[in-house]
Amino acid sequence: MQQVLKCPNCSSQNAAGQQFCTTCGTRLAEGIQPAPGAPLVTGGTATPQKHGILSGTAIIFRIVGWVVLVGGSLFSIAMAVMASQGVAAITGLLNIIPGIAEVAGAGVAIIALGGIISSLLCGLFLLAFGDLCDAVIDIEKRTR
Repeated sequence: MQQVLKCPNCSSQNAAGQQFCTTCGTRLAEGIQPAPGAPLVTGGTATPQKHGILSGTAIIFRIVGWVVLVGGSLFSIAMAVMASQGVAAITGLLNIIPGIAEVAGAGVAIIALGGIISSLLCGLFLLAFGDLCDAVIDIEKRTR
């Protein structure tokens, strides 16, 4: 059984032996006195729902990240294929302008490559943010 200690900064109750306040993060002094009338508690003071929102956010960002990463790349490729079919139809009508097929084909390739690169970057950013949420949870758990 441990005593509950009062934080000098925010007055929240912390288990004896902790180095930092679980509410505000203030370093707890070694000679800190127990809060008056504070109940005695056992070691596990963290509730299972403490990180519910943050861990849910991590899961959502991972799912959205993979959807953007894979779906955006496939969508960019599909749009490039459809645009190249449209370019072929348009260049057949505009044969009076020499070199239009090459310019249009290069434009479609640049747009497709840009779409794939932006999908990859956005997807990786979302996945990294999901990992960051998990890292914050781990850091908070290890600094009790």
